[in-house]
Amino acid sequence: MLKHRPIFLQCTEMLVLFAALVAVDRGLLQGNAFSGLNPNPYWLPVLAMAIAYGTGMGLVAGIIASAIWLNWSDIGPAPVDHLEQQLRLSVQPMLWMVAALVIGEVTASRMNRIADQERHHEAMDRNWKRLAEVIAHLTDTNRKLQVRIATEQRTVVQAVDAGLKLMEGDPEGRAEAIARMIALAAQTEDFTFYDVSGRQMIARFSGRAAADPPPELTRSLLAEAMLATPRSFQHDCAADQAMLAEIGIVALPVLDRDDALAAVIVIHSIIGARTTEAYMAQLRQIADLLGGTAGLFAREQEAMPKWLVPQGKVA
Repeated sequence: MLKHRPIFLQCTEMLVLFAALVAVDRGLLQGNAFSGLNPNPYWLPVLAMAIAYGTGMGLVAGIIASAIWLNWSDIGPAPVDHLEQQLRLSVQPMLWMVAALVIGEVTASRMNRIADQERHHEAMDRNWKRLAEVIAHLTDTNRKLQVRIATEQRTVVQAVDAGLKLMEGDPEGRAEAIARMIALAAQTEDFTFYDVSGRQMIARFSGRAAADPPPELTRSLLAEAMLATPRSFQHDCAADQAMLAEIGIVALPVLDRDDALAAVIVIHSIIGARTTEAYMAQLRQIADLLGGTAGLFAREQEAMPKWLVPQGKVA
C-alpha cells in the first residue's frame, strides 16, 4: 500500500536502511559493497522504497545504491577491455534503476486504482446516507400526512356536528357550537368571542386555553377601530400592531345580515400555525357563516340568562 507520509520521513527511513547496510558492510565485512553476495543486500532499500512509496523514492534509493556500488565495489581482476570493465561495473546499478522504475510504476498504478475504489466507496457511502435521509424524510412526511388525513376526517365530523348544534334552539348549545367551529378554524383554543352591544364589547365565551378573565375591549383602540371600520386586524401587519397590543394576534368582525357589527372574534395565540392568507380566509368564512345564521344574535328575554352568562368555558 502506497503510504502517505511526509517526504522527510520517507527519506529518513531510506537513510536508516542504507546506514545499517553500510555499517554491516564496512564494520563486519570487507567494505566492498557486498560484491561477493548475490543478490546484493542493497536491493533491500531499493525494493522497499519502490514498493512502499512508488517510483520516485525507488529511483532515489537506486541512485544511492549505485553510488555506493561504483565507489566501493570489487568485481575482481580488471579485464583488458575497458568497455567490458565498464559494462560489468554498471550492470548492477542498471538493474536497480530498472527494477525501481518498473516496481514503482506498478505500485503507483495499483494505488491509483485503490484510491479510485476508496473514492467510489466514499461516494456510495454518501449516497446511502442521502438515501437514508430521504427515506426518513418520506417516512416522516407519510406519518404526518396520515395524521393530517385522520385529523381532517375528524375535523369534518366535528364541523358538521357543530353546524347542527347551531340550529338548536338552546343558546348555550349554540355558544358551544360556535366555540367548536372557531377552534377548528383557528387551530387553537386560545380565543375569545365578544358580543357587540352598542359601543360595548362583552366577552361571551372563550376557548379552553384562553386567559380568565379575557382582555377588556370596550375601551381599547381595537374596539374604536373595529366600530369605526369593521375589518380583520393582524399582528404581523405593522399598522395593526398597536390595536392588538396585549390583546391577541388576530381580530375578526362578525357582521350580521344587515352588515352591522354583531360580534368580534379575537385569537390570542396560535402554536404550530401561521396567519397566512389561507388561514385568514378560513377564519373569515367562519365569521361569515356565524354572521349569516338566522336568529344567532337575537336576544329573547327567556334566552338572556343562558346567553349572557355561559357556564364556564366551552369548546
